[in-house]
Amino acid sequence: MRESWALVRSAWLTAASYRMAMLVSLFGLVFVLLPLYFIANALQPTMQHTISGEARQYFGFVVVGAVCFSLISTCTTSLPSAIDGAIGRGTLEAILGTPARLGAICVGLMGYGVLWALVRAAILLTVAVWLGATMTWRGVRLGLGILILTMLTYGGFGLVLASIVLLFRTSGPLAATFLTGSMLLGGVYYPTSVIPSWIRDLAAFFPLTYGLRALRQTVLRGDSFGYVAHDLHVLVAMTTISLSVGTLVFCLALQRARRTGTLSTY
Repeated sequence: MRESWALVRSAWLTAASYRMAMLVSLFGLVFVLLPLYFIANALQPTMQHTISGEARQYFGFVVVGAVCFSLISTCTTSLPSAIDGAIGRGTLEAILGTPARLGAICVGLMGYGVLWALVRAAILLTVAVWLGATMTWRGVRLGLGILILTMLTYGGFGLVLASIVLLFRTSGPLAATFLTGSMLLGGVYYPTSVIPSWIRDLAAFFPLTYGLRALRQTVLRGDSFGYVAHDLHVLVAMTTISLSVGTLVFCLALQRARRTGTLSTY
C-alpha cells in the first residue's frame, strides 16, 4: 500500500503543478451538468414512462448514467495511459525493477486518475442533488457496492489494454470502440429497452448494462437487493472473468517484454 500511495502522490504533485488545468477540469463540470439539467427537464414528460423501471426522474437518471460512464472510462484507460507515459519518459523499467509488488505498482499508476475521477463525480452528484435530482439515500450503500463492481470489471479490460500497450506501444482504437459501445448500448442516456430489437442483444455483452441498471434501481428507486439480484450475479461473474483474464494477460505480456528487453524502448 505504501508503494501505491507513493506513485499516487507523485502523480498528484505533477498534476498540481498545472493548477490551471485542474481548475479547468473542475469548471468543465458546469458545461456537463447544465445542459443535462435543461435537456432532462424538457424531456421529463416524454421520458417519465420510458424510464419508470429504473428511475422516476429523468434528470437523476441521466446524471447517474453520466457519472458512472465517466468512472468506467477512467478505469479502462488510466492504467494503459500511465504505462504509455512511463514508457515515453523511460521510467517504466525502473519502476518495475523496484521491490514493490506488481499489484501495488498497477494500483499506484492508475490510482490518481481514479481518485480524481471520484472527486469530480462526487462534486457532480452534489450539485445535481442541489439542482433537484432525487436520490433514495437508503440505497446508497448497495449502490456503492454495485458501482465498485462495475469499475472493477472495466479495470479488468484496462489490464488487457495495458498489456497491448506493453507489447505494441499502443492499444489503437480498442478503448474508444469498447467505451463507445458501452455508452450506446449500456443505457447511459436512455434505458436499454428502447434500443432496436435487432441490436439489443449486443447490450448483454457490456457490463455497464447490468451495473448501471442495478445502480439506478437502488439509488433512484430504493429497490432492495432481491430486486437487482439477477443483474448483480451477472455483474459479479463478469467482474471475476474480467479481472482474471486481465491479470493473466498482463502478467504474460510483462514476461514477454522483459524477456525480449523492450521495457525501456519506446
